Amino acid sequence: MGEIKLQINPKNRPAVPAVNWQQARVLEMQEEYAAAFDTSLVNTIEEMRAAYNEERKMWNTGGPVMAETVDFDVPYEGDKVPVRLLRPVKAEKLPVIFFMHGGGFVEGNNDTHSMAQRKLAAYSGCVVIGIDYSLAPEIKYPRAIKECVAVCHYVSEHADEYGIDPEKIGFAGDSGGANMAMGVCMCLRDEGFDVSKIKGNILYYGGYGLMSSISSYQHGGKWDGMSEADLSSPSCYIAPDVNRFDCPYFHIYANDLTHDIPPCFLVAAELDPLRDDSKLLYEILTNNGIQAEYHEYKGALHAFIHYSKVMDDAEDALRRGAHFFAHNCGLDPRNE
Repeated sequence: MGEIKLQINPKNRPAVPAVNWQQARVLEMQEEYAAAFDTSLVNTIEEMRAAYNEERKMWNTGGPVMAETVDFDVPYEGDKVPVRLLRPVKAEKLPVIFFMHGGGFVEGNNDTHSMAQRKLAAYSGCVVIGIDYSLAPEIKYPRAIKECVAVCHYVSEHADEYGIDPEKIGFAGDSGGANMAMGVCMCLRDEGFDVSKIKGNILYYGGYGLMSSISSYQHGGKWDGMSEADLSSPSCYIAPDVNRFDCPYFHIYANDLTHDIPPCFLVAAELDPLRDDSKLLYEILTNNGIQAEYHEYKGALHAFIHYSKVMDDAEDALRRGAHFFAHNCGLDPRNE
């Protein structure tokens, strides 16, 4: 069976989304930085990434100060994967959350997602390790998944060196990073990794395989970078001769979700075309007896956790996700 192409008439979508007042303020602020973020003004992938990096700088200033920040490289197949370790408190042995950033598989890095990573670390009291996996279109699936799996193994094998507890790990990500967090988790499971060590996945507004849904027809546009053209970004992540249904660590619904899935904390934005992906994943997991929580934030757009400087909902989503993981590790989560 061939792939089903998502066809949406943009006239059926609202010209202006009915966002909450704090999300509206974010849109106003984004407009002030439009010159840096307007990808219509760039001609190459490199320029697009540079514009995205520039636009994210303001949103990542300030925030929690870490007791330790260490950048290092993990070897992988004759190459290396850059990672960043964030330790919120001085302690010899802490649980660890591996964070995969969003950006449609083509942009983003640990700098563009620094605030979210540091707040997860501060609220959970756990180490966060951000992974700068290789980006599309230069690389194709499953290279980035395999890199993240390699980082997990490497850090676990050097647990004493990095001051982490290899018996208490988790995965987190936003958007494409949430897709990758689930993919990495299931790849580890299928390779025979002891899933009982994975205490939770923290998943912010990910896409998990729906090709068409109510939310995808209702929402998305230039205001949130979720137009129909933007939603086609997986086409450069998956090789052109490969069917996404044959990619179980990308098309999450093509995998076996009936067993050995760790507890999942799922966040959706009401006005996000990917909203129903999170809803469906939550329903599948709970129907299979797997612990899961679902939180939908009203009047919020895709990518809202970036805007915790302005949006209380972003702060709440980060805090709840961190506490979810910390509780599953048997910790008393931090509240500052």
